[in-house]
Amino acid sequence: MTQRIKLLVLAATVAVTLGVTGVCSVANANSAAIESAASNGSANGNGDDQTQAYEKVDSFVMFRHPYSWEPVDDKTVIVWTTPFDAYLVELAFPSHDMKFVQGIGVSSSGSRVYAKFDAITIRGFRYPINSIYKLSREEARNLSERHKAGNS
Repeated sequence: MTQRIKLLVLAATVAVTLGVTGVCSVANANSAAIESAASNGSANGNGDDQTQAYEKVDSFVMFRHPYSWEPVDDKTVIVWTTPFDAYLVELAFPSHDMKFVQGIGVSSSGSRVYAKFDAITIRGFRYPINSIYKLSREEARNLSERHKAGNS
């Protein structure tokens, strides 16, 4: 009986150690990717003025499906996870059908949607998420109104 307990304790210790190591390597990889993206964006001067003012995040929490969504242009969409939380999602390549569809799909890993990993699905086609920006309610409304005014 005591040998079983010792084996269980050893297994738990190994599992915790491997879990912590895995989390640290993921955190290091994420920080390295963020630093390299920041240096590439500033080095080539190709930064998008529209998204520079917003807080860039790696992921956001979304249970089940989006509360609401609204296209900004062919490469960006505002995804509301709740009536209070909005995110500007930039796609890796444009979807010319986005302004005509009734609904979109959002892939997620568990209850989180990650940039560079998950995707927006429009009419059966996957559009990988390039970057995610956190928006306040006012920023989302202003961006939406500017887009509507520009299309009128």
